[in-house]
Parts: sequence; structure tokens; C-alpha cells
Amino acid sequence: MEQATQVALDFVRKYYAFVFPISARREASRWVVDFDISYFRPSYMRVRIQAETGLVEDFKVTLGQLL
Repeated sequence: MEQATQVALDFVRKYYAFVFPISARREASRWVVDFDISYFRPSYMRVRIQAETGLVEDFKVTLGQLL
């Protein structure tokens, strides 16, 4: 879990200055890591990482509530 969070954190910091990890969990063959990226208004990012390879599979940014 810590390695998945670090991989996701390194990825998110390429695009956002303010990043705070919220949660990390395993779903089947991937890790799902959620971040608070809001500085002025509520925004969140969810990053999916392949568990076997450690590569970022996809990500989604949401404004408002975290999905």
C-alpha cells in the first residue's frame, strides 16, 4: 500500500502543487489511491495503479465530492 501511494503521489505532483493522500485500497489487480488536490475549492484525484507492474493505469479529477 505504501509503494502504491508513493507511485501515485509522484505522478500527481507532476501536475498539482498541493497534494494530500486520503486513502489507498486494493481492488482486484489494481490499487486505487485518492488524493485531495484542492487549494481553494474542493477537488480530488483518483489514481489507479496496476498492482503487478506498478504503472499508472488511469486517473480522474473531480470537482466537488469524491466519487
